Amino acid sequence: RPSPISTPPSGIWSSTATPATASVSDPNGVELGLKFQTTVGGYITGVRFYKGAQNTGTHLGNLWSSSGQLLATATFVNETSSGWQQANFAPPVAVTANTTYVASYHTDTGNYSVDVNYFAPNGVTNAPLRALSSGAAGGNGVYRYGATGFPVSSYGAANYWVDVVFATNVAADTTAPVVAAITPAAGA
Repeated sequence: RPSPISTPPSGIWSSTATPATASVSDPNGVELGLKFQTTVGGYITGVRFYKGAQNTGTHLGNLWSSSGQLLATATFVNETSSGWQQANFAPPVAVTANTTYVASYHTDTGNYSVDVNYFAPNGVTNAPLRALSSGAAGGNGVYRYGATGFPVSSYGAANYWVDVVFATNVAADTTAPVVAAITPAAGA
């Protein structure tokens, strides 16, 4: 089973990237997502999102296939009051080159980060990752109001500042198993 990352993880945005609007005035529960691809196969080890100070409460990160199959989920823990937050998947999820996936997070309190027209007309590339343009993705910057679920709606080619953590490979878990107890066979 995969465990420690053996290549430096990367994302689409640097840890210093910030949105124009850190907290939009929308107090509704919503799932916010990003359609992306990678040019090489590898692993999505986690999901990130930019948090404004008004985006409080519990956040859940998800990775989906382009058809809406849930591939991984993780709860964000030890969040800071604002800035980039990260949740790691256990285990990491293998992804295929040039295949579209959706990374998303759910907020119960809304007040999410957004930049409208961010994915029009172009996407964003930080090789080997690329956030697709709205035109190429059939709409990027996707959302779904209500409970957590696959986000399919899009509006204004908006960037909701969702990102992934990607590694080209992960090291195999070579930790030796620990025997907790031994029970002798009957009659021994």
